[in-house]
Amino acid sequence: MKAKRWILPLLAWGCVASAAGQAAGGDTARRQSVSYVPQVDGAVKVKLETDLYGGEYRFNVRNSRFGVRGNVSRNMTYRIQVDFNNEGKVSVLDSYVGYTAGGFGVQLGQQQYHFSTDLDRGPTTNMFANRSFLAKYLTGYYGSELSGGEVVGYVRTLGSRDLGVMFTYAFRAGVPMKAYVGIFNGSGINNPQWGKKVNAVGRIEIGGSEGLRGALAYYDGYTPLQLKVKESDGGKTEERVQTRLRMAGLELRYVRGGLFVEGEYARRILDMGAAREVMTAALVHAYYRFGLPEKALPRYVAPIVRWDLGNNVDHLNVTTRQREAFDANRLTVGANLGFGEKLIRSEVRFNYEKYLFGKKPSDFASERAFHDRFTIEVVASF
Repeated sequence: MKAKRWILPLLAWGCVASAAGQAAGGDTARRQSVSYVPQVDGAVKVKLETDLYGGEYRFNVRNSRFGVRGNVSRNMTYRIQVDFNNEGKVSVLDSYVGYTAGGFGVQLGQQQYHFSTDLDRGPTTNMFANRSFLAKYLTGYYGSELSGGEVVGYVRTLGSRDLGVMFTYAFRAGVPMKAYVGIFNGSGINNPQWGKKVNAVGRIEIGGSEGLRGALAYYDGYTPLQLKVKESDGGKTEERVQTRLRMAGLELRYVRGGLFVEGEYARRILDMGAAREVMTAALVHAYYRFGLPEKALPRYVAPIVRWDLGNNVDHLNVTTRQREAFDANRLTVGANLGFGEKLIRSEVRFNYEKYLFGKKPSDFASERAFHDRFTIEVVASF
C-alpha cells in the first residue's frame, strides 16, 4: 500500500521535530515545574427518550466514563479511559503514552485518529443527545456470512479510535496551525490484529479557539478483515477479505463570545474490486449561550439547532438481516440548560428530532432509530 512509503519519512520528520522542539523549548521546560499527580475525569449521560412514531419511551444510560491522565516525566505523558456502559458494554477507549517537546508531540497506543471533530466528540464534548449521521455512520463497512445455511449481512463501524501512532506539530508563529499524521492498524479498538497493510491519516487545522477555524483531513487504508459469502458451483463459502477505505473531510467553525457555528462535510469510499460504494455526510450546527442572573437556578441557557444529512448510508435491516442503504435529512432543535460555569460540564438537554427521508429503510416501522423523537438528557462530567 502507498501508505507504507510514508513510514520512514514520517519517523525521520518526528525525530527532527523532536530535536527542534527540545532545542527551542528546553530552557523554558527546565524552568517549569511538572506535576506527577494523576488528573481524574469522567462523565455520565442518562436520558429519557420518547418515540413519536409508536408512542413508546425508555430510560437509557448512554455513557459512564472514567479516565485518568498525567505525567511520568517532564516530557512523557499517559492517558487511560474506560466506558463502563457503552451501549451496555464495558469498553477500553484510550490507552496510550505520549511524548511532547516544544510544538512536537507523539502518541503511541489506542487513541482517536482525529479525522473529524464531530466523529471525535464524546459525552463531555457532544452538544446533542444523539450523534450526527457523520459521527454514527461515516466509518461503516459491511459484509456477509453464513448462518444456518442462509446468507445474512452485517454492518459494522471502525469508530473514531484505533491502535497506532500519531505525530502532531503545532506551529506557534503567526496564524495558529496544527498538523496531524498517523499510522494505525485499521482494525479498530481492542483488536490488535496482525496485518501487512497500514492505515494512514493526515489532518491540518488552521485557526484558534476563537474566531474562524478550518480543517482538512484525509484517510486511506483498509477495513478490518471481514467475511464475505462467495457462491460457486451451486455452493456457498465464506472468505476473509479486506475492503479499501478512503475518506476526505472539510470543516469550518466560527466562535465569538456565546456564539458557536460549525459545519462539516465528509465523503467515504469503499472499493471492493470492481464495485464501489460512496457515502456522503454533512452537518451544520449552532448555538448561542445566554448567561442567566445569579438568582436563577441554571447558570445559562443555550438554544441549539442542527441539520445533518446522510446519503447512501449503510444499514442492516433488522427484519431481513440484509444490508441496504438509506438517504435522509434530519433537523434537531432544542435547548441546553447549564448548571455550571463551563459548557457541557453539567447540563440538561431538550432535543426534538425530525427525519426527512429521500430513500426510507424498508424496516422503518420496526427500527426506532429512524423515528422522530423527543429526548431529555442529563450529562454530568468532572
